Amino acid sequence: MFGEHSRIAGDGGMLARIRASLSTMTPAERRAGETFLANPQATIGWSLADAAAMSQVSEPSVLRFCRRLGFDGYSDFRIGFAQAVALMEKPDPQHPPEGDPIRAAVQESCAQTIATVNDVMADVEPEAVAAAVEILRQARRIDVYGHGASGFMAGEAQNRFAYLGLASAAYSDPALQMFSSVSLGPRDCVLALSFSGVTTHLMPNLETARSAGARVIALAPSGSPIARLADVTVAVNAYRQKKTPQLLSNERVAMFIMLDVIVRLLGERLKG
Repeated sequence: MFGEHSRIAGDGGMLARIRASLSTMTPAERRAGETFLANPQATIGWSLADAAAMSQVSEPSVLRFCRRLGFDGYSDFRIGFAQAVALMEKPDPQHPPEGDPIRAAVQESCAQTIATVNDVMADVEPEAVAAAVEILRQARRIDVYGHGASGFMAGEAQNRFAYLGLASAAYSDPALQMFSSVSLGPRDCVLALSFSGVTTHLMPNLETARSAGARVIALAPSGSPIARLADVTVAVNAYRQKKTPQLLSNERVAMFIMLDVIVRLLGERLKG
C-alpha cells in the first residue's frame, strides 16, 4: 500500500497517477478509472456497489483497479482519492500576486493548456486513430455531429474535410442530425464530437445512423455513453483537468489537437 505522502504528494498526485496508468489497464479497469476521474466528487460518496454500477463493470474489476494502484481495497482507495480531490480544489499557491490579475489569468490558462496537452499525449491510442482515419478515407460522405460548444467544433472539422476535397456536412441542431442520420448508408460515416461524452441529443441520432449501416467515429471521453455507441473512439479526456464550469478551453485544446492529427494523417493517406 502507498505511504500517505506518496498517495497525495505533488501536483495532481493520485489523480495524475490514475491518468498515467490508464493505458496499462484492462478495459474494465480503465472504465472504472475514467468514471472516477469524470466524477471526482461523487466518487467520494460511492460504495463499492455504486462504483461498479456507475462504471458498468463488476465489483471485482473495481477491486482490481484499486489494487493495481497499490491500495488494499476500495475503502482504502476512496480515502486516498478524497484526499487527492481536496488538494486539487485548494487554491494554487504559485499564483502571481493579487495585484497582477492579468498575469495570473495568463499563467492559469497556460498551465491548464499544458496539462491538457500532456493528457492527450498520455491517452492517445494509435490503433484507434489509424482506424478512424481509414474509415474517413473510405467514406462516401462524412457528417459531423456536435451540440452546444462541440457544435462549433463540428463546423471546424467540416471545414477541414472540405479543404481535403471530401464530401462533408456539419450539424449542430439535433433535428437536422436526425434528418441526416436517416439518410445515411453503409458507405457513409458520422464523426460525433462531445466534450462530456453524455450529450443526450446525440445518442438517438447515432443509434439511427448505425442502424442505417453508417460507421460512427467519436471524439469523446473514453468509456462514455457516446464512446460506447461508436465503432471507433478517439479519446478526448480534457475534463480531467477542468476545475471551473465557465470555460471549455481544456476541451477545445484537446479536440483541436486530435482533429489536427486526424486531418493530417487523412491528408497523407489521400495523397497515397
